[in-house]
Amino acid sequence: MSSDPSPELRQILSHYDLGELVAYQRDERGTVNTSFTIDLLFHGVPKRFFLRRYKRGIKEEELLFEHSVLTHLLENNFRLVSRVHPTHDGRTYLKFDGEQPVFYAIFDYLEGEDKFTWINPRCNSSEIISSAEALAGFHRAIHGWIPRGKRHEPRIVDLLPTLPGIIDDILQMGQQDAFTEYLHANRDLILQHIGDILNLLHRPEYQSLPQLVIHCDYHPGNLKFAAGKVVAMFDFDWSKVDARGFDIGLAIVYFFSSWDEADNGQLRLEGMELFLHSYQRKLVDGTGIGPLSLAEQEHLPALIAAGNLYVMNWAFQDYLHKPVDPQEYLGCLRHHAQMIPWLGEARNRQRLENCILTACEY
Repeated sequence: MSSDPSPELRQILSHYDLGELVAYQRDERGTVNTSFTIDLLFHGVPKRFFLRRYKRGIKEEELLFEHSVLTHLLENNFRLVSRVHPTHDGRTYLKFDGEQPVFYAIFDYLEGEDKFTWINPRCNSSEIISSAEALAGFHRAIHGWIPRGKRHEPRIVDLLPTLPGIIDDILQMGQQDAFTEYLHANRDLILQHIGDILNLLHRPEYQSLPQLVIHCDYHPGNLKFAAGKVVAMFDFDWSKVDARGFDIGLAIVYFFSSWDEADNGQLRLEGMELFLHSYQRKLVDGTGIGPLSLAEQEHLPALIAAGNLYVMNWAFQDYLHKPVDPQEYLGCLRHHAQMIPWLGEARNRQRLENCILTACEY
């Protein structure tokens, strides 16, 4: 959008029956899409909404996927998510054709406090419990349902094999900066780790784990809180069908990997244990998908490692395709690279497995 987005916002709103634009504020927290909080006046009544311009290159069927997920959740009484509003022609998004189509959508504004980002969140016990229960409720509401459209990102077991080529693409760029130097120094460590995780995920036992629509970006920065409870869950544009355990493994990386210098890349196991125990207890009543199975628990260390590589790949993709600050991205790369030897150390692996075993008793 231009430096003054109001003409474009008004053009978008002309396709809706939501009211007249009164004020707007750019959402500076988003790094992929362009989003605004917009205040409208509808027959004299003020209302607030969230407007998103989707990243370039997104496919129409990916919007259908995301919006059908939100609609299904609301229809099944999962009230933490936002309703997406229809345009005059009844679609849940607005499409402007061109050499590359541009898509917009307008959502109800979700109340609550934005307490965290995805980097080094420090949730208290109440927030950890509520976050785990919210994820469990989401998995229960979505289990067994087939969405419309399609998310084009491959499942994690198919995404990981692409990482070695992406790493080599970065190194072949010939950039002389701290990010590239660190990646070059740790290339063999990362590649060996990718191979080790893929060996675990290619076992027949993994293929039988429950698959469903996962959030695939579940972290405290995509939640809103009030009085220690999750009151809103958002940013479903990364959601896709994958192993339920991967959603949990990725969430553990986001919630519980330390960014502090003294223990950078280490998992805070006490918080993780509370998270897993709360998730399990939420699903013990026998309805829907149920708690993590023994097979899912056994694969969880590998799926935590896969989640760490998944977030590392975001840094790779940005470095390849965007003008980024190499020093800033070095911090992200170092964080995720330092988790690899921590996860691989026998003593830490035993502590992690013991944590999962203890947490999943109910």
